[in-house]
Amino acid sequence: MISRFSKHLSDSINKSRFATALNTVFVFVPVFSIILIVTIFILRTQEKMELKLVRNAEKSLVDTKFKSVESEINHVINDLFILKSETHIKEFLADANPDIFEDLSQDMLNIVKYKKIYDQVRLLDENGMELIRVNYNQGNPIIVSKENLQSKSNRYYFKEAIKLNENEVFISPLDLNIENNQIEQPLKPMIRVATPVFDQEGLKRGILLFNFFGETILSAFDSYSDLMINNKLMLLNAEGYWLKGESAQYEWGFMYEDRKDIKFSNQYKDAWNEMVSKEASQFENKDGLFTFQTIYPLMGRLKSDRSEKTFVSNQSQLLSKSYYWTIVSYVPSEILYFKQNKRRFYVALLLVIISISLFLISWKLAKVKTSRKQALQLLKINNDTKDKFFSIVAHDLKGPFNALLGFSNLLMSEVREEENSNINEYSTIIHSTLKNTYDFLINLLDWSRSQINGIEYKPEAFFLSDLVDEIFALLKLQADKKEIRMNNFVSDQLKIVADKNILSTIIRNIVTNALKYSNSGGDVKVSASIKNHRLLCTISDNGVGIDAENIDKLFHLDSNRSTLGTDDEKGTGLGLILCRELIEKHKGSIGVESEIAKGSDFWFDIPQPLNK
Repeated sequence: MISRFSKHLSDSINKSRFATALNTVFVFVPVFSIILIVTIFILRTQEKMELKLVRNAEKSLVDTKFKSVESEINHVINDLFILKSETHIKEFLADANPDIFEDLSQDMLNIVKYKKIYDQVRLLDENGMELIRVNYNQGNPIIVSKENLQSKSNRYYFKEAIKLNENEVFISPLDLNIENNQIEQPLKPMIRVATPVFDQEGLKRGILLFNFFGETILSAFDSYSDLMINNKLMLLNAEGYWLKGESAQYEWGFMYEDRKDIKFSNQYKDAWNEMVSKEASQFENKDGLFTFQTIYPLMGRLKSDRSEKTFVSNQSQLLSKSYYWTIVSYVPSEILYFKQNKRRFYVALLLVIISISLFLISWKLAKVKTSRKQALQLLKINNDTKDKFFSIVAHDLKGPFNALLGFSNLLMSEVREEENSNINEYSTIIHSTLKNTYDFLINLLDWSRSQINGIEYKPEAFFLSDLVDEIFALLKLQADKKEIRMNNFVSDQLKIVADKNILSTIIRNIVTNALKYSNSGGDVKVSASIKNHRLLCTISDNGVGIDAENIDKLFHLDSNRSTLGTDDEKGTGLGLILCRELIEKHKGSIGVESEIAKGSDFWFDIPQPLNK
């Protein structure tokens, strides 16, 4: 019984919830979709612009650094040729006059002293013997005495430089200076730049050699950085070793036996494979954004175009092909997309907040819309019910009063003619009609009061069995007339809390209906129990029963019409409707289970307080 009611209640609640949910979706989805699409569009547009700015900034940075390195090397070459063009060198090579030697030595000393970018400036003869050498000497330049001059005939830079023609320049690889077969400490990166010198007769008499501090170039990498993003600016040699790296421990791996594997080409293989096939480019892979440009120190004036041969050195084929540097600016993915990911997180968080707020607003609007729709439907039902109600009242009052008027006229005629044989019958009919009409008026008044909240709910504690006995006593004559047994199966210990008058009206109406539709000799019984703090009361009969089609109409005024009882008893049709209204005042529910020719079980349940 409860399961059947629960199903109806659940269906009603589910329909209301479904309507609210559907209206919520109709409001929420379009609005949030627009917000989401606009947000994503703005976000993606901003991200593309930012990434484009970063890419352009990285290209500009690498290009600037390329020009800086090019400028540094060109300055060295310019200094070399300025000194080479001095008449003192030609005069000295033609005649080793002490005065000319002194002047030339002073010229070389001034270059070292004021330029401060050369560790040594040397003049070597055609056999590799040092004629003049000026040492930087940690900022205190000196001219090395003749007895300390050395032969460099076996050094690669002399062998390569002495082969060159008039205007050709030799530039050595950038490496660490070695003294006594040991890497000099602190580390001293060095580039050797040399050119052959000729006497006044045009004969090659040796080479002019500058030992250029490589740190002049490398330190510039520390002063260049992308202000927009935390990048890593590096300088690599042709083998993929760091000359200037992400950290000092990565640098000069080719100079140490135990660090041969520490190289860019090993750590970033994919990037290196992309770089070796091009001279300059920018690309992005799983590691991040790489921007690079290649420097060819052996090409004329550092021109990267292999076709330009001005000042090209005549070094070995192997050295010419392999000698280049690569400037690389590297932005790791986590840095490249840090701002983007951070912004996306906050935007996603904002969207969550907006979506929750929008959903709540949509839900409230949908709830208002659903409530309004339900209210309109209820108003329509009430209007239809009102029309039906007046039709029922007119019909049910017109019939009894017509009967009363007719039988009263007959009664008056019998009295005038002193015919008493039918008076008793007419009086019984009038009495029965008046009683039914009275019952109808009572139910009508009670129902009307319930509709306008005129019935005041006054709960009290009482024994339900006593109330059932009182109702049975009121209906005893009606039951005896049809020889129907009324059985009270309610425990005399069952104490409940409810409005006694309202509960009495409910049980009396249901028991009256049970008597009405029970056959002579039938049984009507009342039982009750409390479970989960709810009173469940059942009124059962073994009467005619109700078909499934009419069960759903019992508690609705617009579709309910009373049928004659087993003894042609008439009803008003308001009894069960009144019961439903009164039970709802108890925040309870009512239902019925019935089978044709086997009887019906009417039940209702109402809540009970935790402590009675």
